[in-house]
Amino acid sequence: MDINPEIRDRILAAAAQLFEQAGRKELPTVDAVRKLSRTSMNDASAVMREWRRAQIVSASAAVVAVPERVALASQQALSALWSEAQELANESLNVAQAAWDAERAEAEKLRVELSSAFETQGAELEAVEQGGLRQQVIVLTDKAHTSMARAEEIEKRAEDLKAALATAQGAVSRLTAELEAERQQHGLSRDGLAALSTELVTVKARAEAQAGVQEGQGQRLRSVEAELAQARAAAAAAREEAAHLRGQTEALHTQQAELIQALKLRDGAAGKVKKP
Repeated sequence: MDINPEIRDRILAAAAQLFEQAGRKELPTVDAVRKLSRTSMNDASAVMREWRRAQIVSASAAVVAVPERVALASQQALSALWSEAQELANESLNVAQAAWDAERAEAEKLRVELSSAFETQGAELEAVEQGGLRQQVIVLTDKAHTSMARAEEIEKRAEDLKAALATAQGAVSRLTAELEAERQQHGLSRDGLAALSTELVTVKARAEAQAGVQEGQGQRLRSVEAELAQARAAAAAAREEAAHLRGQTEALHTQQAELIQALKLRDGAAGKVKKP
């Protein structure tokens, strides 16, 4: 299995660090090395298998050297030398057997550790996935609550707009009636002004035809002129009042249109929120 040299070095360094921390009395587990080196389980198990084998061999390998008793026995009979050689071979065989047994036990231990580590890692992944789902549920629940609150707010606003629209419609009706009354009054004032103007012309004509009219007729002329001036002033005031009322009516019509548009927008927004 080809493993990136940088990853291999990280795994070996982590294994050596954990081995030293344990006082070189206990080999570190694959899962502990994986976590410390921040590598995958496959890479960690492959490198750790080699590392543990090297540790076992180095710990159990016998030093192949000529024992002193063999050197002394070389001076004796061949039978004694052969006996010592057999004993030495048996010892080497025992060492090899012990190393093989240790490696097999270590392999079994590694298998158990790998199985446990995979189960732990699977549980961690499942916990992470479940946590993510719970977070999504929380987010969706918050959004649903926000939408419901918004819908209630829109509904309350709609009721307020309905009440304001009813009030505005009543005000429009009253102002329309007042405006109509003012218009009729303005028409009467205009008719009265025309009559007075005609009368003034008649009076002036008589005054011009009759030089030396009596003082009373002069006073009547001045009175008619004063009434005509008052009528003109009243007509001007009526025109100004009619213009003012007309502006109020137009403003109320505009407000009524805005309220109706707001109700339409509210109904559209409420319809979208209530859709499943």
